[in-house]
Amino acid sequence: MITLGLEEKNTFLEAINKKSGANVLNCYQCGKCASTCPVSDYMDFRPREIMQMIKLGMKEETYMSNSMWFCLTCAACSGRCPREIDIPAVMEAIRHLVIEENYRSTSKKVKDIRKFHEIFLEMIKRYGRNYELRMMAEFNIRTRNFFKDMNLAPKALLKGKIPLGHESTKSAKAIRKMFELAGKLEKRK
Repeated sequence: MITLGLEEKNTFLEAINKKSGANVLNCYQCGKCASTCPVSDYMDFRPREIMQMIKLGMKEETYMSNSMWFCLTCAACSGRCPREIDIPAVMEAIRHLVIEENYRSTSKKVKDIRKFHEIFLEMIKRYGRNYELRMMAEFNIRTRNFFKDMNLAPKALLKGKIPLGHESTKSAKAIRKMFELAGKLEKRK
């Protein structure tokens, strides 16, 4: 295994590779991912920098960045990667490890994005789909921005963009079961 001059084993790299199914060492820093990413300007570190940080074992710095939370998993980066690295899977692996290892960022943006991520998954688990009005309300309550969307909500409701009620999908039970099975599989690892 390549250790890039480091004496100790890079367990962070191994964990990311295992969880993502990608091989981060294949990245040769061409920068196509960063130039393609629609949100890289908002990230602390662009995708190519995150890949390098993983190679160097910079776990703490990677976990404390906002990059994996800003990643849309749109796969634009992977589509242009000459090494065919699944960068969204790497970003998702980092998110999972951050949650599993209970890392907390001091950045308000990162805290808010993480809350959004958690609420979104809860909605999918509960209803089998996103329930926009409840999501907006829960997010504003949890981030203590109670009046954030006060001027937008009435307009969106009147135009029918956000339905007042919600319906669970027909497959909501199957989706809940899928989450349960995924949780059991995660515990086995």
